[in-house]
Amino acid sequence: MCSATKQQARRYERTGKVMIENAKWIAATEAEQAPCIEKSFSVGKVRSAILDITGLGYFCAEINGKKVTDDLFNPVFSDYRVRPLNNLLYPIADRMNHRVYFCRYDVTELLAEGINTLSVCLGNGWYRQTKRTAEGHLEFGKRLIARFSLRYIDNNEQQHEILSDGTEMWRQTEVVENNLFYGETQDLRRLVKNDSRYPVMTEDDFTTTFTLQTCPAERIIRKITPKLINKTENKKIYDVGETVSGWVRLLAMGNSGEVVTVNHAECITKDCRLDVNSCGGDITNDQGERQLQLNRYILDGTERLLYPKFCKQAFRYFEVDGNADVVCVDVVHTDLSERTTFLCSNGVLNWLYSAYKRTQLINMHDGFPSDCPHRERLGYTGDGQITASAAMTMFESEAFYRKWINDICDCQNIDNGHVQHTAPFYGGGGGPVGWGGAIVQVPYAFYLHYGDKTLVEQVFPYMQKWVNYIVSRTEKGLVCREESGGWCLGDWATLDVTIPQEYVNTTLFVVMLDKMRFLAEQIGKNDVARELCKMQSEYRKSITYRFFDNKTGNFCQGVQGADAFALAAGLSDKRTLARLVERYTADCRFDTGFIGTYVLVEQLIAHDQIDLAYDLLTSVKKGSFGYLKKRGETTIWEYLDTKWCSHAHPMFGGVSEFLLKTFLGFPDGEYDKTVVLQPKFPRKLRRAKGSALYDGKIVEVEWRRIKNTIRYKVFVTEGLNVSVVYGNDITQLQAGENEICVEL
Repeated sequence: MCSATKQQARRYERTGKVMIENAKWIAATEAEQAPCIEKSFSVGKVRSAILDITGLGYFCAEINGKKVTDDLFNPVFSDYRVRPLNNLLYPIADRMNHRVYFCRYDVTELLAEGINTLSVCLGNGWYRQTKRTAEGHLEFGKRLIARFSLRYIDNNEQQHEILSDGTEMWRQTEVVENNLFYGETQDLRRLVKNDSRYPVMTEDDFTTTFTLQTCPAERIIRKITPKLINKTENKKIYDVGETVSGWVRLLAMGNSGEVVTVNHAECITKDCRLDVNSCGGDITNDQGERQLQLNRYILDGTERLLYPKFCKQAFRYFEVDGNADVVCVDVVHTDLSERTTFLCSNGVLNWLYSAYKRTQLINMHDGFPSDCPHRERLGYTGDGQITASAAMTMFESEAFYRKWINDICDCQNIDNGHVQHTAPFYGGGGGPVGWGGAIVQVPYAFYLHYGDKTLVEQVFPYMQKWVNYIVSRTEKGLVCREESGGWCLGDWATLDVTIPQEYVNTTLFVVMLDKMRFLAEQIGKNDVARELCKMQSEYRKSITYRFFDNKTGNFCQGVQGADAFALAAGLSDKRTLARLVERYTADCRFDTGFIGTYVLVEQLIAHDQIDLAYDLLTSVKKGSFGYLKKRGETTIWEYLDTKWCSHAHPMFGGVSEFLLKTFLGFPDGEYDKTVVLQPKFPRKLRRAKGSALYDGKIVEVEWRRIKNTIRYKVFVTEGLNVSVVYGNDITQLQAGENEICVEL
């Protein structure tokens, strides 16, 4: 069922505030992890009807036994309400803003004249997280709660409203347990007709902001038939062929009381058994329970399709134990359409492009970009800011990132401007700028891609408050601390981080101040822009005084991309770039963390070191993308040196945006309604092609190197204004096929 149309939504909004604010929170008992709340009501002939609904953690809604929507895992995750923060692994006492998203659906066709029943099934989601304790105890509430408002207009143009009000009843479902990190247990015997119904309880209102969900929801995106690779007694091991997020769909055939289990992993051992450690199997909670992505089904003797209702897993391999056949693997993530293609003559770059897209997509859940889809599943602001531009480049993700920017702002400390390491906030460690700087970096990338000044104006006060916070964490001109008892990282995800954290944070702060200056100018805050420039100058002096070696031209001896950080901050003399090039030409691999890797590639390209950037991106040494390709991986690992941690972290893949922007020339977005292509051609790359959408219209690029000449072809869709800039030459293109010959 489709969401409500804009016309219908406006029609109903004229009658007052957000509809759902008139309703009450209702709940089953605390013991139920997946109750179904039902409300029966009578209607006459219905002309149009809109349902506003939410349920925390997740809800599934039906009217008269028919699904209201095919969307999954609604509503999206947010910082729902005030909760205790004294049980966190990383101490925090911040005051934050709170938001609950609700969904709006046109349900006209689902209503029948007479008695109707609205059924709302609830699952724990992020709201009631009682098992995982790696980041601390972070549940928002003890009982799952729902809230809805159904307004309809009858044939006489009379408006009626049906609200959740505490008169509803609830019943048990087959879902006995559900937990995002530990999986789901279903007892199918509960599906035998059971007429037991119990009165709901009402819960007091709490301070929050109700917000209409416009962020795209999750769906089943595609289906994969896995390959059986090992069989022992009643256990079967399958290979999906790639790492995915979603679930295994089974057909059960066993007797009543028999149990079927499905366990999931990214890896297998040499003897073809599951290795669960990289996706959380090495983590135990306070009860000593291993964090396994394990689904259990207790059969009822009836042939049934089995799959989880309120959980999703991330895996390449899975083990089925019990009397059931595998039907398929459902790939589930946020429904984002792709806006680019890329293919070239180098296999490593092709792998990087596809591996990043896959890794990013399986980390797009619940309205935020996660660090990994299994171990932590958190919206780390460090990982998210370094990949935001790449994701916006490759996917139609405006609404997705508009929502995540709200999360970042909501989770900022109201009192001092501190920005959390995760958004929505769920614990986790990080640093003041490489993580908290997301409050500048993500809106900056958003503006470059979508040109929305209104969002910049909305978020700019949060940025200013964050700048004041960072200034308060400065000593002797360097950003050197964050919250007492917490983490204060610089870069991250190398075997041994040696680059000083205060150097990384201060150079990154200078970069963020420059991006803020740009945004300030875009919204007419020129006085603020001038103040930001002065602040940059003072921090640059401190960095140079403390870290610059006048004998060599290096910063911090050039370790782990230090000279690239200096270049990004506008700090260098003529030798700094030369030292950087020498270092990475001599050892052609990344020794940098995930922030340094992006900054290194970005600065090499910005300073016309295209061939070295290409060599690093295509290297097959350990610690490079080519090494992962040689191993047969399908996603990007948390550590490029293939440490045992997660095999599905997109953060290092942020550099993949340069494949499109540099090697094909595509810009972030339209500027003055013009698409300006600015390609650069690595000496070792023989050919490349790809496409990008601008305002829904396609631009296709293909080039081939013939000796010292590049034949650069561009197809332009009618209605687009496209030009090519190479060197000092600007060529205006026509609609249709264009070809330019570039002499190198």
